[in-house]
Amino acid sequence: MHVLYFHQHFSTPKGSTGIRSYEMARRLIKAGHDVTMVCGSYGGGNTGLESPFARGRREGVVDGINIIEFNLAYSNSDGFLKRSLMFLLFALRSIWVAMTKQYDVVFATTTPLTAGIPGIFARWLRGKAFVFEVRDLWPELPKAMGVIKNPVVLWLMSVLEWCSYHSAHRLIALAPGMAEGIMSRGIPEDRIAMIPNGCDFDIFADSDSPWRPEGVGSSDFLAIFTGTHGMANGLGAVLDVAAELKSRGREDIKLALVGDGKLKPELMARAKQDDLTNVIFHDPVDKKRLAGLMSGADVGLQVLANVPAFYFGTSPNKFFDYISAGLPVLNNYPGWLAELLNDSGAGVAVPPDDVGAFADALIDLADHRDQLSAMSQAASALAHERFDRNILGERFVQWLEETFVTNRSQPVKRTFDFLASAAGLLVLSPVLLVLAIMIRSKLGSPILFTQERPGLDGKPFKMMKFRTMTDERDEEGDLLPDEARLTRFGAFLRSTSLDELPELINVLKGDMSLVGPRPLLMEYLPLYSERQYRRHEVRPGITGWAQINGRNALSWDEKFELDVWYVENRSLWLDIKILFLTVLKVVKRDGISHGEEATMPKFTGSGDKAGK
Repeated sequence: MHVLYFHQHFSTPKGSTGIRSYEMARRLIKAGHDVTMVCGSYGGGNTGLESPFARGRREGVVDGINIIEFNLAYSNSDGFLKRSLMFLLFALRSIWVAMTKQYDVVFATTTPLTAGIPGIFARWLRGKAFVFEVRDLWPELPKAMGVIKNPVVLWLMSVLEWCSYHSAHRLIALAPGMAEGIMSRGIPEDRIAMIPNGCDFDIFADSDSPWRPEGVGSSDFLAIFTGTHGMANGLGAVLDVAAELKSRGREDIKLALVGDGKLKPELMARAKQDDLTNVIFHDPVDKKRLAGLMSGADVGLQVLANVPAFYFGTSPNKFFDYISAGLPVLNNYPGWLAELLNDSGAGVAVPPDDVGAFADALIDLADHRDQLSAMSQAASALAHERFDRNILGERFVQWLEETFVTNRSQPVKRTFDFLASAAGLLVLSPVLLVLAIMIRSKLGSPILFTQERPGLDGKPFKMMKFRTMTDERDEEGDLLPDEARLTRFGAFLRSTSLDELPELINVLKGDMSLVGPRPLLMEYLPLYSERQYRRHEVRPGITGWAQINGRNALSWDEKFELDVWYVENRSLWLDIKILFLTVLKVVKRDGISHGEEATMPKFTGSGDKAGK
């Protein structure tokens, strides 16, 4: 399985941002799959590619991941218009990749919401399996925060959200509220998997390089916040608490804000103006340095603005990094994470917008440091029991694998096949009756020729065709060669493809499709190369790509290569094109390849050039 993975903000552990996509891609590779990651250049991120950009992109392989990085620089400190432009440009360039690359499954993860656009194109124009991961509910969150107020923009985002959800074969939510939000848009629960962010124990557990920011003494109580300094994070509350602690004379409690973001200059200016010397600002650090910082800290701050949509609709990376390191967590808003802390004893949850309660909690922890050990053990236990990245990664891989296997049946195509074959049998019933009577009178019984052929995944089925040959035998009782038994009437049926009409029954039953590789003989199965066998990843067809691109003038190898090309590029639109071209060939009496010995020698193995 080849996964085309879209994440505009992708980063390896060399960066200072979340690495969920990196970790999930690595687990797909470990499971034997190929991954192509399509991303942009994200401030704080590090894709691992160092070569210069050429024509706005660069490519390479990092830790087994094929990476396509667009030269579309984005930072959390950018303004709304610039960020929106970068989102749209990334989506447009991603569409081209989705429409031209060879892959089996397209996976797209937010934010931004526009990440789902290439998946929509891949689903409907190429018939690819599409899995959409929801990290934030848009436009609900920006609307609730007041970031976006224009009703037209909000409506357009809502339409895009609906289209993304309903185009995806399956979805992944990172928090309970996200799953509920997806279901509220009409998506069945069985199409949604709740796979939260995970804990990376190999990075954060037992760091051997603990450190503290400059200005923090060894005896100080250190609370750290690691992440974006933006509107959603509500870091003004931390400065409010710092002022409260200073007024109480507790400057032994230091608050370190590590990261970057649009509001960082504003926060630094306020801290300087209010002489909040107990607040330390630090630049972003990579994951290895971050692990050392957590080893040297006393508590991690999980802080967000008091927006009800956040309560059950977020899955912040920093929370899982904290508990990976066994760092107790102080949380300042209600919701599913607060409930986890209260139930597990891994930290403390305080009411939102309550500066006094926030300060009281920090003072209590600083004055009773002996309780931190028990909280630390509880945090580690919570991390291992509920959020082990390896276990969550297995669920992630399985979810994509199941989507790929399920989508091979292509429900839209199957519906089209069923309706078209049913209509065809109804409309052509007089023709079928006349042909049956003529075959009975000219060739005798049986009227239908049935033979076991390999279908989807090589599983046998009984293919039906109108009989075109007699049962003449030689003196020893053996059937004569096909050429000798093919009657003039039978040749007419073949040249007009009328002998194929009973296969509409196979299509109706689900054994075949209108379009697909022609079903050949069961005896050929052991002779295929691994690539040639891919022709059985889809249902066989009455007509196919090979049948309109050369017929019997092709060698077996050329015919199979066309079959595999169809498997890799199949879509409803391609099927319609093949059906149209098939009709033209039939009208011209050009015929369609049948795979019978009368028109094509037997296949004897890969490299066979018979049939030229």
